[in-house]
Amino acid sequence: MKRLMATIVAGVLVCLSSAAHAERSSGSRHGGRHNILVGMDSEFAIPLGNYSDVNSVGLGAVLVGELPLLEMVSATARVGFQGHFDRTVGTGLGAHVNAIPVLLGAKYYIGGDRQGLFGAFELGMFDLMSSVEQRVGGNVTSNTSNDVKFGMGVGLGLSQDRWNVRMNIHTQDVGNFGSAFVISGGIGYQFASL
Repeated sequence: MKRLMATIVAGVLVCLSSAAHAERSSGSRHGGRHNILVGMDSEFAIPLGNYSDVNSVGLGAVLVGELPLLEMVSATARVGFQGHFDRTVGTGLGAHVNAIPVLLGAKYYIGGDRQGLFGAFELGMFDLMSSVEQRVGGNVTSNTSNDVKFGMGVGLGLSQDRWNVRMNIHTQDVGNFGSAFVISGGIGYQFASL
């Protein structure tokens, strides 16, 4: 699993650095104004449908990279962690599913100068770490699993200066499309431009 995560992170970095190098070499045509924007988003998540039967609300943080491609279009990469609270699913039985999203996508700004309303589309990997605990008397039995699933999502947001607020809907498992929906949102801050 660690090897898979390292491979994915290395692949994302190679793609972003290749895109940045290609942009630098053509920077004289565009005035050299394209940099990788780096930020951090807070995130809350609410499972929907069948997924809410075994998972509760979650909180997390996401590291965000954004590469402006055109005046109103950017390529994005987001990697983070969503920790979910336990959901009681029966007498003495609790469950939760934590997630590590690794997402690539695109962002389209409705207004100019990367301000105002934007739409986003993302797809990528969700490392889903599920845990079920059963309490019988004084004994606790725990069963855990780790599954890597392909997911995708769309979102809307509002950007002002270095701050943004966004709302997303993701399926964390395309194979079980209707059974792994999460609505998430949060506030983000862009703290660097590389």
